[in-house]
Amino acid sequence: MTAGGESVDALVERIMQRAAGLDEGYRRVGLLVSAAQTVTESLDLTTQLQRIVGVGRELVGAQYGALGVLSPDGGLESFLHAGFTDEQVRQLGAPPSGRGILGAVITEGRSIRLEHLSHDPRSVGFPAHHPPMDSFLGVPIHVEGTVFGNLYLTEHREGPFDDIDEAIIAALAAMAGTAIANARLYEQSQDDRRWLAASERLTQRLLSGEVGPDDLEAITTSVWELMGDHETQVTETADGELVITPPAGGHPLTDAQRETVARFGRSVAIARELARSRLDEQWIALTDERDRIARDLHDHVIQSLFAVGLSLQSVVGDPSSPTGARIATQVDAIDSTIRQIRQAIYRLSAPPSAGTYSLRARINQLVRETLEGESLDSRLAFSGPVDTLVDLGLGDEVTAVMREALSNAVRHASASLVEASVAVRGAQVVVIVRDDGVGMPETERRSGLANLAARARERGGNFAIETVQPHGTEVRWSVPWESR
Repeated sequence: MTAGGESVDALVERIMQRAAGLDEGYRRVGLLVSAAQTVTESLDLTTQLQRIVGVGRELVGAQYGALGVLSPDGGLESFLHAGFTDEQVRQLGAPPSGRGILGAVITEGRSIRLEHLSHDPRSVGFPAHHPPMDSFLGVPIHVEGTVFGNLYLTEHREGPFDDIDEAIIAALAAMAGTAIANARLYEQSQDDRRWLAASERLTQRLLSGEVGPDDLEAITTSVWELMGDHETQVTETADGELVITPPAGGHPLTDAQRETVARFGRSVAIARELARSRLDEQWIALTDERDRIARDLHDHVIQSLFAVGLSLQSVVGDPSSPTGARIATQVDAIDSTIRQIRQAIYRLSAPPSAGTYSLRARINQLVRETLEGESLDSRLAFSGPVDTLVDLGLGDEVTAVMREALSNAVRHASASLVEASVAVRGAQVVVIVRDDGVGMPETERRSGLANLAARARERGGNFAIETVQPHGTEVRWSVPWESR
């Protein structure tokens, strides 16, 4: 069946009947076949659609033809035309926006035939230099039941368009729909390959240690390159899942694109967990080795040195004699060596130093522990050199502030979403916790959060708690990261 509801044989028969002779009929059928071949043989969508517009215009005897393709956000993605002179195109300027009669073909999702275009109240929006058009035939382009554009012809050379013209253009619109669907599938497959390759590269960097599992900046950079937009946000939930959010007002993602992005996020999240597990294994192995070395130093080396020292002390004799003095000096040296070894044992047994401290990892763990088991969604974001500029003391303050704000959101907000962030902006460390709940009781505002305000004042910073629209609460705490 054709898109116009007729069989191919019936359509060909009507084209032959319309033709002035056999040769003309064969030529017209040949045009229809050539359009179909273009759809199957060419990989360039513009070439395919331009050919369909030209064939449609010639088959039905129209002076002008055009084809518009809709983008995922409902706007016009591309607009192709035939029959216009270069001067007419220049004077018309920007392509139509899809309002008026052209928009009606899309919104109604059915063919529209008009004997006189100007008599229809939907015939609006024509620019000043638009050539005069009377007869009109518009056919929607469907892809799997969804309107993806329209194909329309104007100014029939022999009066109004008829049902044969409509059947022919409907067949061409079906070809256009196939071309668009194939092009979208090809683009999506290429897009999938790009995201998959990026996921593999990022996984290799994470597992090799080139990128740390808590380094969201490196992951965000990869996402920016893939999306082509530096306004895209990359955050993570309390359970470590990545959330990739395109900027508001930007080009919306199709369902297939959203699934590709979500698959990338899941893959990277798994790689981060594997990287964390590998770091944990390396840390456990290092700790075990340090413990073993410490035990060996204590149980063997120190005891051996201690025994040697006791033996030497027993033969010192007269410490004022030259030999006694030399032996006493060696005994003192052994005692000094034992003290140095004990200090080394202490360092081997000590907890990680500030050099291995990570505020990102600490906050990640805090968010997981605080929100685990709670029936709400969560997002966590870091921005700026958090681990580099926030020292251990300030990190304790940031952690305490985050814990208090999260706990209040859980206890009082009745929220479905909690968003938390830690950022280094200029000279400030900024902590923000925002929820979409019912707000916090005034008594809690005065008592439970007083210590957060005090912590900010002590460090010369600021604290604020505000109601956000349409509902929810935002807690903002900021202090200088460098003490004065």
